[in-house]
Amino acid sequence: MDNKRCRFFRAKSPYHGAISGGDPIIGLNDDNLANCWCVKTQGPAAPDNGYVAPALCIEGRTCFVTSA
Repeated sequence: MDNKRCRFFRAKSPYHGAISGGDPIIGLNDDNLANCWCVKTQGPAAPDNGYVAPALCIEGRTCFVTSA
């Protein structure tokens, strides 16, 4: 599963570096060292009060915004 992520998704990982929303990164879903946050909330919770995570911040979520 490598769907596009929300444009407000951000992550930083020692394996993948800095990741912006919309970047399809293979293996990020299994990276337990990645720090993830939402640009809109500036924290680990998304606008819908759910967790920010690579596997969760994808199309179909109520707060998802497509990348330009």
